[in-house]
Amino acid sequence: MVERRSRQREQLRWRRAIMLALVALVLICSPLLAWSVSRPDNETPVAPVARVVVRPGDTLWGIAREYGPAREDVRGTVYRMKQANGLDTSVIRPGDVLLVPHD
Repeated sequence: MVERRSRQREQLRWRRAIMLALVALVLICSPLLAWSVSRPDNETPVAPVARVVVRPGDTLWGIAREYGPAREDVRGTVYRMKQANGLDTSVIRPGDVLLVPHD
């Protein structure tokens, strides 16, 4: 009878030790997992861009066709160029430096 109680106490100690180790593991790993999974809202992937100096006779359409992504419609590239460069119109001048999204 005494041996049985002793064995039960030993089993209880092991169970407590295992539970304590599991709780500690969860407490240690949870913040690390949350940190690795989460990303701040203001952190957005940066698209690669080319810097192009406007030459005489260049147009947004021509620059978009020449330097923009090959698989994208030129109209979409022109739109993104206008956004990236803060342009309200399609007027560009020689010497302007434009950001052009590309592959």
